[in-house]
Amino acid sequence: MDRTLSRRQFLAAGAAATLVSFPKRSWGASNLESLIERKRAVIRKAIADGIPGGTVALIHEGKAVWTEGFGVTHRASARPVDPRTLFSIQSTSKHFTATAIMLAVQKGLLDLDVPITTYVPEFTVRSRFESDPQKKMTLRLLLSHRTGFTHEAPVGSNYDAASPSFDAHVRSISDTWLRYPVNERFAYSNLGIDVAGYILAKVADMPFTACLETLIFDPLGMADSTCDATVYGPQKNRAVGHDSGHDRVPVEIPIIPSGGVYTSAEDMAAYALFHLNRGRVGDRQLLASKLWQEMHSFPYEQPYGLCVLRDQARYGKTLVDKLNHNGGGFGFMSAFSFYPQAGLAWFACFNQPSPEGYEALEDDVCDEILQRAYGKKKPLRPDAKTIDVPKQAQEQFVGNYLGRGGEMYRIERVDGVLGMKVEDNFHPLNFTSPIDAYIANGAGAVATLHLEPANDLRPKFLRAPRGPSFGDLDYNDGPADAPGPDKKEWRKYVGEYRLLVWGKLQDPLEVHIKNGHLYLDERKLIVEHEPGLFFSADGEALDFRQGPPRWFNVVLVPSR
Repeated sequence: MDRTLSRRQFLAAGAAATLVSFPKRSWGASNLESLIERKRAVIRKAIADGIPGGTVALIHEGKAVWTEGFGVTHRASARPVDPRTLFSIQSTSKHFTATAIMLAVQKGLLDLDVPITTYVPEFTVRSRFESDPQKKMTLRLLLSHRTGFTHEAPVGSNYDAASPSFDAHVRSISDTWLRYPVNERFAYSNLGIDVAGYILAKVADMPFTACLETLIFDPLGMADSTCDATVYGPQKNRAVGHDSGHDRVPVEIPIIPSGGVYTSAEDMAAYALFHLNRGRVGDRQLLASKLWQEMHSFPYEQPYGLCVLRDQARYGKTLVDKLNHNGGGFGFMSAFSFYPQAGLAWFACFNQPSPEGYEALEDDVCDEILQRAYGKKKPLRPDAKTIDVPKQAQEQFVGNYLGRGGEMYRIERVDGVLGMKVEDNFHPLNFTSPIDAYIANGAGAVATLHLEPANDLRPKFLRAPRGPSFGDLDYNDGPADAPGPDKKEWRKYVGEYRLLVWGKLQDPLEVHIKNGHLYLDERKLIVEHEPGLFFSADGEALDFRQGPPRWFNVVLVPSR
């Protein structure tokens, strides 16, 4: 088959129409304006508290009812943000990449379920679990974050000041180690999405930037949007990213499919409408509704589909899906959520990743609209009834667990009650079986936990599809651990190190020995795969073997 299509052929499409279902009770215009004004005040406060600028879009009953800019494009500039100001949406870009791939599947260019070596036979990756893991990978697994990739590559990452070519970045992925066996579990990763985007570009015989233009931006009339640094870089109406501790944030990045899109509030309104209408643009079905549904389905035991996260809540008696993908990095933070049942969507982006700004990002405006439409919001709870589990069986849960970002969660007994400590809050475990439990927060939302036993290659872990860390929790250590081998040769690694981020040294990390095991700060290094190569409980590699040491492929600089 000739897998190369012209730009004109790419734009051809055809399928039956589908309609959006809207809430039964509408939000009156005056009430909606009052709601917008309250949200506007929250955002203005975030700007006043130090965030340079932001932009938002609200789509209600299939129409863009609010697009607005706030603040300035750069702290040193007086240029105001408007609805067409370009913002980097970082990982929200992943949803665009998945959409483009589904459009290519519709054209017969790609198949979600054949090995990726069908398209990139030269691609390899390292694994301590299995031989030729790349032959087990598919585009569906890449887009679902089920291939076991780590998050960063040795060349081109969230920590590089320089921007190597996209091709060089993807080639370097072959030098990485998988954290987990292919398709064992969910592990959020930029690398899988970048490989998927690389495959799309190779099969389409055009740069990835042109793929998005041809497949999405042009058909949707998204005139501002691009992921081409030579286009967005010179734009005067472009927001500049800000990050604490750095005078200058890199503008060009090589992780394009996983985080490279720049867009505006007006363009995101058009993109949201396209997805609210399940692939329809005006009177044209650009993406077949069947493929749209496949993209937003959830076949695995996780609430993450093909680059989209699903959260469900009951409003009154109606179960409502919230489909979402946020992003953050390189001086930006972005939120994008849409509710197809309700014809409702929310987008917000700010040019500084500050905790003070996340309140302004939340789509609580949508909660208010949905509650008026359907009734009071009620978080979902497990169907299974709680049971009494013997204390001895409960003890298998005790210990410290690593979350997605390396944060530590502790399961311990307090006043006779077993529970999980999340930040400063203690949440009792409610057991539904000897190996299944859930915790509930103050608002009634739950996080489910399923205990998977250890094997020869990894420790036990908690499957937590709705857990506190957007992913599973890996057992790190606990009071019942046996002492380690305390090898003498490990002492040459002991000391203080600093990560190198955008050319600047970060807070120190300490390699030390505790209970006979090698640790990196609080992370226990569970496996020494070969002399000088260690793996933490969550599968990240610490490599001392040659050149500067690297921790999850990022350079560590010794302090001594």
